[in-house]
Amino acid sequence: MSLRNDPAAAGQRRLLATAAAAVLAFATLATGPSAAGAPTAIGGSSSIVAPDVYAALADGETVEVLIYLTEQADLSGADDLDTKEAKGSYVYEQLTEVAERTQPELQAFLDQRGAPHQAFWIVNLIQVEADAELVEELAGRDDVSHIELSGEAPLLRPVPDSGSTTIRPQVVEWGVLDIKADQAWNHYGVRGAGVVVATIDTGVRFTHTALVDQYRGNLGGGVFDHNYHWFDPTGTCPTAPCDPTSPWHGTHVTGTMVGFDGGGNETGVAPEAQWIAVKGCGAFSCAFADLLAGGQWILAPRNLAGGSPDPTLAPHVVNNSWGGFGVNTFFQGVIQAWDAAGIYSVFANGNSGPACGTAAYPANNIPAYGVGAYDANGTIAGFSSRGPSPIQPSIIRPNISAPGVAVRSAIGPTDTSYGLLSGTSMAAPHVAGTVALMWSAAPWLAGFVPQTRSVLDLTARTTSDLSCGGVPAFNNVYGRGRIDALAAVSWLAGPRAAFTWSCNHLTLVCTFDGTGSVGFVTGWSWDFGDGSTGNGATVTHPYGVSGDYAVTLTVTDVNGQSHDLIQTIRVGLIADFVHQCTRFGAHLVCGFDGSLSGPAPVISWDWDFGNGTVGAGMLVSNLYPGGAGSSFNVTLTVTDTAGNTASVTRPVP
Repeated sequence: MSLRNDPAAAGQRRLLATAAAAVLAFATLATGPSAAGAPTAIGGSSSIVAPDVYAALADGETVEVLIYLTEQADLSGADDLDTKEAKGSYVYEQLTEVAERTQPELQAFLDQRGAPHQAFWIVNLIQVEADAELVEELAGRDDVSHIELSGEAPLLRPVPDSGSTTIRPQVVEWGVLDIKADQAWNHYGVRGAGVVVATIDTGVRFTHTALVDQYRGNLGGGVFDHNYHWFDPTGTCPTAPCDPTSPWHGTHVTGTMVGFDGGGNETGVAPEAQWIAVKGCGAFSCAFADLLAGGQWILAPRNLAGGSPDPTLAPHVVNNSWGGFGVNTFFQGVIQAWDAAGIYSVFANGNSGPACGTAAYPANNIPAYGVGAYDANGTIAGFSSRGPSPIQPSIIRPNISAPGVAVRSAIGPTDTSYGLLSGTSMAAPHVAGTVALMWSAAPWLAGFVPQTRSVLDLTARTTSDLSCGGVPAFNNVYGRGRIDALAAVSWLAGPRAAFTWSCNHLTLVCTFDGTGSVGFVTGWSWDFGDGSTGNGATVTHPYGVSGDYAVTLTVTDVNGQSHDLIQTIRVGLIADFVHQCTRFGAHLVCGFDGSLSGPAPVISWDWDFGNGTVGAGMLVSNLYPGGAGSSFNVTLTVTDTAGNTASVTRPVP
């Protein structure tokens, strides 16, 4: 069924849209109003030229600048579309149409001036190598909105951590366990299938045993097609994925999202999701131009030759574990385009803590979703950057926090190497992997970014720390709190009933405990299998007679979703036995085992073997002289410690 026409899916999205609005309203109350959009013009020789451009030009040399055109694409129409694919295609068409229509005149002017330049469409801008005179000319054009300095963003490299050696490798890594992703796998059978994640990072060692099977370019049988699955604007590895430099940052990040080698190394939150990648960074930094080119490729992947862009092949989620200190909004338009296209983007919040106001860009940009890091005890890491955003003091950062200290994942230099790294770079992919689980569990939500954010925010484990401001449920240290993958999946997929029981088999009174049910459960309804019912998380029920009963628990959550679980229980004293017979000529010898009787404590087993002989004991045997080929009705009578008896008769053999 098309999700476009699925009223249930539409209803779920409307519910989440309401929740998203509520979260946004709460954020406004907690942090004050905020406004998204292009950077504010700031003074200098021209009010549309950023001051750092003039500072860079002071020595008379040329510098690379970003020329933002006045007209930017209106992407609001994507909100009315019902699928991620439709959103992505619409956004791509809008962005490229505006760029192709408005850039030629400016590019011709730059060609005339002999100025090297590179055009982009994901934000309508052109990077230009310019001197002071050209900058002033550009600032005077009606088609130019503002001019900013280009440059490089630092890679958020791992932070040295003396405690890393205390975390021992395990089949499922501590971060995956901490956010309860493994419980989401077990309760819901959701492991990320059908979802594609991506990174803009240092690259990926695609042949690593924990990653090769999940690579979208793996066609099987040792055959790979890297078209639409790999892009390297740095030119280091143009034809196939690579991650050539220690500490193999991009490989580690990808391993935290999806890593699993099929054996003893399950490092990934969503091990059945697929991955693609952009090498937008070197070992230490990421050029703005490479990041912008990577942002375009994420929205509309291309073949290795750079042609035939296809927005329907865009990933669902993209992780960004890079960024710089201070105020810079060059990537803000990319985030807005990804959001409109239904691509969920995640950003590391930076490693400049514990000082307040240290959140890195682009995580500190208004539309970004920034992630802080905590350790195995749930304590925020000292290095994890705190808010508020230096762009606007009312913006809380991070948005959420995730495991980021001593995280074990795939690295180079071999296909079986693993390493421990610490940083918000390691925390962010836990969130990206959680979104993959959510969209795998609820495909109708895929592409709806604000609604997905609201679920992550609403289900986070609130962790109060007001040392940098905010409120307990949304503060500048933990954000909304520590991420909970199980709760996020449960919110979308509904509850899962689970119960245990214990019985006094002499009085036939049983206690049932449904508190192990998963999800935001508000109601527990019981059918005890004997015509009686009950309500409550924990209930007690007396049975009238011994027997086997099919007990049903129905749980209902806050969203009205429900789930049933039926388990058969045995109550009181029931006689039961098994037997095995062997022929010896005309004779028959049978062994009998009455240990299945119960579950009340049995003190005696009395047998009538059906041929005039009797016996006693839990394990007995009987000879049937000349009995080969005959059948005998055997009766077992058991007695429990209260003097109750029960009998069963069966034909033998």
